[in-house]
Amino acid sequence: RYMEDNVEPNLDFSDQMAKAVAVSRLETAKLLSEVSTNIYPFRNILCVQGKLTPDLDNPPHYDDDFEPAFAPSEMRCLALVSHNRMKAVMKEFVTINKNILKKFCLTGTQSTMKMLSEVFKGDSSVVFGPSCTSGPLGGDAELAALLCRGRLGGILFFEDPLSAHAHQADIHCLCRQAQVHNTMICATTTSALMMMHVLRSALQGNGRPELIPSFFFSLKSPAVVAYLGEQEKVIATHSSG
Repeated sequence: RYMEDNVEPNLDFSDQMAKAVAVSRLETAKLLSEVSTNIYPFRNILCVQGKLTPDLDNPPHYDDDFEPAFAPSEMRCLALVSHNRMKAVMKEFVTINKNILKKFCLTGTQSTMKMLSEVFKGDSSVVFGPSCTSGPLGGDAELAALLCRGRLGGILFFEDPLSAHAHQADIHCLCRQAQVHNTMICATTTSALMMMHVLRSALQGNGRPELIPSFFFSLKSPAVVAYLGEQEKVIATHSSG
């Protein structure tokens, strides 16, 4: 594209190509530097592989506080869950994103709720929802029940993918019910960081609730609609018999 927009008749093709490659490399380096600068605060959360080249003289502004368009009481709860190897990362994540997270009614399993109370200690504006028991003792199942009753609008679940879990059935149940009820769920730190931008956009200014519908409405997976239609046919068939 550079060669199309910057034709230099005095240069032969090979020289133009060399110049285009040099410009491309410079622009790529500049882009990577900008990206590195913006994600540098999250380097541990993202566990970035390779070398970052941030501009530390111009750090990005992130997680500025703001007045939300909706109060926590007007939305469903946001649940936070993390496995043992992910708890330190979850705490760092919450600390970095506390000004957006505290706009929601926060719930979660026992150890995560304890961590939240430590991070938000002294902040009377934070609203906490139900504190569930530890995951292996039924905490994930409790969250699944809250979800099914329409009390959860989203889940940040930092699951350890390298460990076996005694309560794997409960974990699967929670994640599956999030799919059944078409509820926002982030299962990686990357998706959770991306979601923070969506949550902020949804709550700033006059608000854009359409960006986070599961915090306001009961939803279903399209597969549920198809399933219910199939069930009606089955019931009708047996009834007519």
